Amino acid sequence: MFTWIASFFRPAEQAAHQQPADLEAGFKPKPLQTASTASPTSSTPTKVKKTAAPAPLPFASRTVNFFYEVFTRGRPDLLWRNAKYYFNTGSLYLARKRAAFEACNFGLLTAMCYPDADHERFRVLCDYINCLFAFDDLTDEGGLRKDGSGTKKASDIIMNALAHPFSFETEFRCGRVFASFWGRAVELGCSVGTQRRFLEYTDLYVQAVHEQVLHRARNYIPPLEEFIRLRRDTGALKMCFAMGEFGLNVDIPDVVFECPLIRIMEDCSNDVVVLSNDIYSYNIEQAQGDTCNIIEAAMKEKGLNVQGAMDYAGELVKGRIDLYTASKAQLPSWGPKVDADVQRYLRVLEDWMTGGFYWSLESKRYFGDQVDRVKKTLCVEILPKEAPRGQIVIPDLDRAT
Repeated sequence: MFTWIASFFRPAEQAAHQQPADLEAGFKPKPLQTASTASPTSSTPTKVKKTAAPAPLPFASRTVNFFYEVFTRGRPDLLWRNAKYYFNTGSLYLARKRAAFEACNFGLLTAMCYPDADHERFRVLCDYINCLFAFDDLTDEGGLRKDGSGTKKASDIIMNALAHPFSFETEFRCGRVFASFWGRAVELGCSVGTQRRFLEYTDLYVQAVHEQVLHRARNYIPPLEEFIRLRRDTGALKMCFAMGEFGLNVDIPDVVFECPLIRIMEDCSNDVVVLSNDIYSYNIEQAQGDTCNIIEAAMKEKGLNVQGAMDYAGELVKGRIDLYTASKAQLPSWGPKVDADVQRYLRVLEDWMTGGFYWSLESKRYFGDQVDRVKKTLCVEILPKEAPRGQIVIPDLDRAT
C-alpha cells in the first residue's frame, strides 16, 4: 500500500484564460510535466510530493439551504423518503449497501447545490437527487453495470414515466419513483422550456449511460475527448441544471440557452463537477475494476501513472474554472428582468461546482470513515482490488413494462 495525493484546485500560478472557442472545439490542455513518470502499470510503489492545499473557488462559498435543517432536525435520513421506499421494497439493496447509501447524505448535497429553493421545491429536489443516485448505482454497481439490454429497458421505462407522470404504470420501482417526483414538480409549476430541457437532458443521460454500460462490458476506454463528451451526459449535470430552473421557479427564454457563452459556461460547470467526481471516486472504482473514469482514460492515452493522471485531471478542472470566469465577464444583456434570472441560474451552475466539492469532502460517499483525514491531508491510500460489483438486485425489472 502507498499513498497518492489528490491534488486539484491548487493555488499555483493561474492558467491563461482560454477563449470560448477552445471548449467548443475540444479543450486540449498541454500535458503536465510531472515529477513522477512511472508506467501506469508499474508494480513499484512511488512516493510523490504533496502539493499545497486546495484554493478556494472564485465565485461561491459553502452555502446550505435553510430548509435542510428544518426538514432533517438532525436526521438526514428524513430527506430520502421516496428513495427509501425504492430501497426497502423488495430488497433492492443488501442491508449493508442500504446503510452505505444513507451515509452518503444526498440531502446535504441537494441543500448545497440548490440553496435558494423554497421548502416545497427543495423537498422535490431531494427526492430527485436521491432517486438519481439510486438509478446511477444500478448501472454502476448493480446487475445493470454490464447489461446493455437491461439498461435500455430500464431507460425506456424512465423516459415513459417522465413523459406520463400521472398515468404511467410499471412494476419497475425506479420508474414509479421518477414519475412521482416529476409529477410533483409539474404540479408545483415549471415553465414549458424547463420541462422540455429536463426531458431532453434525461434522454441524453440514459442514452449515455447505456453507451457506458456497453463500454464497460467490453473493457473499452474511449479517447479523452470522446470520454469527456460522454461524461457530460453520464454525469446527469444537464438534468440537474434544468432542475435548478425548477428550484428557482424561473422562466428563462430559449434565446439565453442558445447563447454560445451560456453553453460554454454550462459545459465548464459540468466538467468541473464530473471530473472532480472522477478524482474523488477513482479509488473505489479502481478497487472494483471499473475503468469509466477520467483517471483511467488519462493514464491510457497520456502514459501517466495515477499521480500524473490526478494532476492532469486537476489541471483540466482549473482550466474549466478559468474559462467559466472569463465567459461570464463577456455575457450580453437580455434586459433587466431576464438578466436577473440569468444570474440566478448561473448561481445554480456555481453552487453545483462548490456544493459538489464540499459535499464530497463531508459525505462518506467516496472516503468512508477516512473522510476527515483525507480532507486534512489530501492524501488517499490506494485500496486493494476487491470482488466485482453487482450487489444491487433488480427483482422487478424483468417483469416490468
